[in-house]
Amino acid sequence: MKLLFVLLVSCAWTLIGAQNYYQALMDYLENRLLAIEDRMQLWHDHAHQYHTEMLDFKKLTSEAMAGLRNDHSMIFKDLEGASARVNLVERELEYVETQNSPRACVKMADKVIEQEAWGRQARDEVEVEDDWEELQSRVSGELGEVFSYFSQTTSGDI
Repeated sequence: MKLLFVLLVSCAWTLIGAQNYYQALMDYLENRLLAIEDRMQLWHDHAHQYHTEMLDFKKLTSEAMAGLRNDHSMIFKDLEGASARVNLVERELEYVETQNSPRACVKMADKVIEQEAWGRQARDEVEVEDDWEELQSRVSGELGEVFSYFSQTTSGDI
């Protein structure tokens, strides 16, 4: 009987040890699963945060692109208007050139060739510059009139 009692006690003791071991194993596994769940929740929160940031960035960039498109179209229209004005000014310059002889500076060079006085080039350059300043002042005055005319006629178009 004593042997039976020892056998029962040892079996009970083994079962209690196995139950404690099993409980410790279950606690360990439960803690590991909770840690994995916490990490998964953290990753989900980060992914959601990145997703909302990307949506905000997409919205911001789309607004910026719409503004750039608008600015581009306005600049394009301004450049078209400037191109039209430049074309008008070029036509007016061509008209002014046909009205004024471009040979005003050439006359002095012809005189130098006739006299064969190339040694006096420094003094002649001063005279050529004087003639050039006279021609430039005449053309500048006429261009000022042309620009004022165009600014008056095209100011209502813009």
